[in-house]
Amino acid sequence: MVSRSPGVRRVAMRLIALACLIGIPILGTSADSLYKYRDENGVLVYADRPPESGRAFERQTVASGASVPPVVTFRRERSPDGLSLWVDNPCYCVAEVGAQAMTGGSPSGLVVRRVVPAQSTTRLSLPASISSADEVRTGWVFGDPEAVHAPPQPYRPPFAGARKFPVSQAWPDARTHSTPDSQHAVDIVMPEQTAVFAARGGTVVEVAHRNFRGGDDRDRFGAQANLVRILHDDGSFALYAHLSWDSIRVRPGQRVARGEPIAASGNTGFSTGPHLHFVVVRNAGLRIESVPVTFSAEPGQVVTPQTGGYLQNP
Repeated sequence: MVSRSPGVRRVAMRLIALACLIGIPILGTSADSLYKYRDENGVLVYADRPPESGRAFERQTVASGASVPPVVTFRRERSPDGLSLWVDNPCYCVAEVGAQAMTGGSPSGLVVRRVVPAQSTTRLSLPASISSADEVRTGWVFGDPEAVHAPPQPYRPPFAGARKFPVSQAWPDARTHSTPDSQHAVDIVMPEQTAVFAARGGTVVEVAHRNFRGGDDRDRFGAQANLVRILHDDGSFALYAHLSWDSIRVRPGQRVARGEPIAASGNTGFSTGPHLHFVVVRNAGLRIESVPVTFSAEPGQVVTPQTGGYLQNP
């Protein structure tokens, strides 16, 4: 089982001009065929193609399309006082934004770097030295760069009690977890429709629930994973990915508690088999990086996930 963390935004300052996300398209919906059947273990499966074994299935026509994630946008405004940037942050979390002046197509230094509040419109004034001929490039990352990952206790295994599942990939295994935002991710092999629970309490900031496609073609399926992203009180985020079609039980802005059911596992997005991709990340200064996590086990015991091992919820 392999996976890659979907939808994580990475903006390094040296690449800020290339990472501007102002023009992200909003994908429309279309009618597609969804196939519903039970696998050899009797587990309910939703997929974009029928089973190969001749197993009975139900075909439905559904409206599909990528869920639109929260996106920070910028508006430039010139006034007698100079050039300003209006920053719209629709997320239920703060965002760090950066603006960089470009001269002759090359960066000429950082102009503005600021943390803007959640669900806000903020005006940023640029230095008077910026003329109308100068091009200003922008970038952003959700989260506070001052956040320190400090969970009050080990994470709860994100599934029901008295259950045990194998770990197919964990640090330092980097078959697909090869980027800073995914290095410490954990892939937990579990059947589709396994209930997924919050490993830690927080505020839901993003969901994607309308996808039912999956496969091992990264270019084709990489952006089609259903997911839930939760902001913790210390400013870190947990991402639960590859969730089953239309199984998500939470919404952006909702507060969830540790151990609260949030969705069901699936096989959506860039994935070679049913599993849950779990990772905790933080803003490390206009770039996203994952952080190590441990899970609670028997009373008083802590488990560090390892490839080939197991996670068990006592």
